[in-house]
Amino acid sequence: MEETEEPADGGKSLPPVYIYSPEYVTICDSLAKVPKRASMVHSLIEAYALPKQMRVVKPKVASMEEMASFHTDAYLQHLQEVSEEGDDDHPDSVEYGLGYDCPATEGIFDYAAAVAGATITAAQCLIDGMCKVAINWSGGWHHAKNVLKEAYQAFNPKAVVLQLGADTIAGDPMCSFNMTPVGIGKCLKYVLQWQLATLILGGGGYNLANTARCWTYLTGVILGKTLSSEIPDHEFFTAYGPDYVLEITPSCRPDRNEPHRIQQILNYIKGEHHPLSPALLVPLCLWWPISGFLKHHLSFWWRIMSRTWKGKFFVA
Repeated sequence: MEETEEPADGGKSLPPVYIYSPEYVTICDSLAKVPKRASMVHSLIEAYALPKQMRVVKPKVASMEEMASFHTDAYLQHLQEVSEEGDDDHPDSVEYGLGYDCPATEGIFDYAAAVAGATITAAQCLIDGMCKVAINWSGGWHHAKNVLKEAYQAFNPKAVVLQLGADTIAGDPMCSFNMTPVGIGKCLKYVLQWQLATLILGGGGYNLANTARCWTYLTGVILGKTLSSEIPDHEFFTAYGPDYVLEITPSCRPDRNEPHRIQQILNYIKGEHHPLSPALLVPLCLWWPISGFLKHHLSFWWRIMSRTWKGKFFVA
């Protein structure tokens, strides 16, 4: 089913931590935008027997006190209110970025607490030296751009947060990118060779089968495994038709990346004009727009990591 290569980090680190529990998957499955996605992702990872090669850690649920140490009381109270009522039309929701791709569905507070708690758990595993890489595929709800080599050379970070949303993958209904897991995997390998504490998060990904393909492939990259092209038989096998293979073929679309825009980002990173931490990978003014709900979630684990590594980490 798989071939063994040298792990992307050179094989020098402890086994990766994989954040998982049946309860966590169930609550993540409840998100209206990606129903059953967490189950599909875990089931495919399990079908390739990858959890056996990782340290599986059950996530905690973030307490109200933990969330209140990062978020305003007004935001948490509003999130609780709309969560209990399932009110997606509350007039105050716009202020907090709720709606559109962050609908205020019933139970959204419990979902946010579970996902934030899972990311806290993953970060704590890194802090405690339990692993060099910790994976929470259901975390990472935000949007950002990434540049790697120049930033690493300039800032010598102590830790890395990789947000590997799959809505950049060819065939995703929410995005106009045309990437494949192989391309993302090359970036992942590049970062892992730095041998830094690395927090791996998911994010978007609305073609559910392709998202599961992507994150399973990337889990294999972390483990140094070349996975079989043929999707193994498992609970969601029929979702991978008609070809039933792990690979994703890009569509025939032109590359519209503008060289001058890429150079502008690189030039900015080389300068000394960062609005927050000098190790922030890309300045906020160059990020994709971040809705309010996602800002709150991003801020949650941003502060966890920055308090521990004093700002010297990358967000990619």
